Amino acid sequence: MDNETRSTLWPSLLLDIYTGFQKSQVLFVTTELQLYDLLAIHQNGMTANEIANKKKLNLDATERILDYAAGLKLIKKDFRSESKTVAIYSNYPEIAEVLQSSKPNNMVAAIIHASRTQYPLYQHLMTTIKSGSNTEAYKNAFGFEMTLETFESLYETDNDYSATFLQYMHQLSSITSPGVAKAFDLSPFCEICDLGGGSGALAYALASEYPNVTVTVFDLATAVEAAQKITPDETERHNVKFVAGDFFQDEFPPAGLYTFARILHDWPDEKVHKLLDKTFKSLKSAELIMNETKTGPLQTLRYNVQMMIEMSGRERTETEYRLLLEQHGFVDFKCKFVAGYSSFHAMIAKKP
Repeated sequence: MDNETRSTLWPSLLLDIYTGFQKSQVLFVTTELQLYDLLAIHQNGMTANEIANKKKLNLDATERILDYAAGLKLIKKDFRSESKTVAIYSNYPEIAEVLQSSKPNNMVAAIIHASRTQYPLYQHLMTTIKSGSNTEAYKNAFGFEMTLETFESLYETDNDYSATFLQYMHQLSSITSPGVAKAFDLSPFCEICDLGGGSGALAYALASEYPNVTVTVFDLATAVEAAQKITPDETERHNVKFVAGDFFQDEFPPAGLYTFARILHDWPDEKVHKLLDKTFKSLKSAELIMNETKTGPLQTLRYNVQMMIEMSGRERTETEYRLLLEQHGFVDFKCKFVAGYSSFHAMIAKKP
């Protein structure tokens, strides 16, 4: 047609990225409201008015958020009659399975941690890029500078933060730990110590894979206390014990094998060297690994930025990890991919 006009559209990839935070916020809000738990109780669905009354929310705002969540396929929207005047909202079983707090290996704590800690920090990403430090980002987002001491203080004094963070790491570790436990033959070791082991997810996987092994979880006292609330019953503990301590300050429990799972990437180099200097027995490490050109995997590149802004650490390539461990005298370095959430690898090295 001669009078047809054509518009140059913005690339859909960019549109999706630049509005991505809006979608994240809908996920954050509906998860913190425990919407998926509520809809699980009312399996025939609920109206926006019923949900707003139950959660004490504004009705118009609630209906708008529910419609957006339905558009994102987080929940379903149906109607009670052909007139489509009364909308009914309900769960998608496959989505609710990981967004209900009562379900095993759910994402609830991970989402809450992203909402309360990671999202505020990412709002100050430019500050971190300019300075090369996350100090100002923490100060702007939370009103304090982030150091090892303030991190430990936050972990020890803010029960809500520590419980959420520990549950988040437990959920993540529960997915990947069975694969890590099978990555290498660890049967020669009688005693294993998981440094910074949190909830004990890796420790339980190791003890389950090697019933004759005793596994010690060494972590801060608050982490040890919180772990008792989310670990298996006593009959399922499989020779796992917890010891309270600070791996930067205190002596490690004796063991033939020390494990670091998602620990080394948290800290700046001087802290990593301190930890490795203290490790005089065999060492195994489970971490994310970048390819040698540092062009992927995308999930690991995301974590590399996240470690910069949240923990002052970094991800490394396989070569960088090998050189790091060799620098501290370790030999026989091996690395294997571990199937599960994200691109995790297990590494093992020995002291000659």
